[in-house]
Amino acid sequence: MYQRLKSLITASALLLNIGVTLGRQLLAAAVQLLIVVLIARNLGPEGNGFYAMAILIPTMLANFLNLGIAPATIYFISQKQFSIKRAMIENTKFALVIASAGEAIALPVLFIWGEHLFPAIPLSLLFISLLAFPLILYAAFNAAILQGLQDFRAFNASVLLPPIVSVIVVFITFYMLDMGIYGALTAYILGQLAASMAVFIFLKRHVAKEGPINIDQDVDSATYYKAVIGYGSRAYLSNILAFINYKVDLFLVNLFLTPAAVGIYAIAVQIAEKLWMPSQAVSTVLFPKLSTMSEQPVARLKLTNTAFLLVAAITTALSLLVVLMLHLFVTLIFGRAYLSIFPAFYWLLPGIVCWAGARIQSNCIAAWGKPEWNMYLSLVVLIINITGNILLIPRYGIIGAAAATSIAYVLDAIVKVIIMTHAKKSEMIKSQTHN
Repeated sequence: MYQRLKSLITASALLLNIGVTLGRQLLAAAVQLLIVVLIARNLGPEGNGFYAMAILIPTMLANFLNLGIAPATIYFISQKQFSIKRAMIENTKFALVIASAGEAIALPVLFIWGEHLFPAIPLSLLFISLLAFPLILYAAFNAAILQGLQDFRAFNASVLLPPIVSVIVVFITFYMLDMGIYGALTAYILGQLAASMAVFIFLKRHVAKEGPINIDQDVDSATYYKAVIGYGSRAYLSNILAFINYKVDLFLVNLFLTPAAVGIYAIAVQIAEKLWMPSQAVSTVLFPKLSTMSEQPVARLKLTNTAFLLVAAITTALSLLVVLMLHLFVTLIFGRAYLSIFPAFYWLLPGIVCWAGARIQSNCIAAWGKPEWNMYLSLVVLIINITGNILLIPRYGIIGAAAATSIAYVLDAIVKVIIMTHAKKSEMIKSQTHN
């Protein structure tokens, strides 16, 4: 009776955290959509393409150089292996060192090869965008502590703040200061600054509640680095490959086509990726929970499979709704210049739905202590994605980019379902053997 009651309480808390996180994401999505509309209508397809490529620089650096610190932090904090103060101090050091190295690499690369890597994109925008890089790193590394603590109220607030700040600044810079694309970029940077400040404030409160830690009870810096980098390095390449899978089509569209094509395709991608909100909400809450279930492998797999089916069903239903809404409002919201987003959006949908479910499976694999498995799969998917884009974009334009990306996502989901099915059978056999 006690165990059943405990399970009900745990399930209720899990659903509440997922609901709150999804609510935050819906609100953030509404604000982000407003930002997208304002930028798209005020800057046009070409200006929107400039903006999309500019903010790609800091996000690309953050994903290429993050060393897997965030997922490792979630994993170890959820298991209470490190104090909050130690994690905050060391993650801040990580952010400062990595950001300095990243800027030192990026600046000369952009000076020398910027015009070749990003044809037709003003280099001044790319240099300004680098200001966001250290802020993104700091917020990501330290927000992971909040996620590991399962303090989703603070975590959600820190994620919601950037779009709110950005939309306010966009209004000011567009309609009061007439700053154009530089105003949009300023809004993006200030949004990241707001996130960093919020994370710092929330963590200081946790550190105060934690109280002074006895030096004999806490780990030293070397132990922390060894553990975090040891786990993070296995998740790191997986995250890089996943990011490239998300963004390689934008880069190749700009390379083969024009910034205006990027501006139109970016809108299709941004709308399609909003369909990942349910999977992102579930993943945010589920990963730290699954990491605590190392002694309950069968229960962990059962929870993962339930979440997978639920997320896939919800994402499919949302896809149909978004298709209807786009037909009714795309011209009104974005203008006639963006009518060609429809075919690309349709081709993206199968992959978006499949990868929504695959995200849940990825969390289980990482919580299982096998993040490198995600890396191997991501590498195969990336090769398929890049090859498909190179073959299809010159012939079919942005439709080819969408089709190649969707095919890669679908294959990733199929393989992960097979892995989870095999894992469930193996764990059930082990459980029956022990009994």
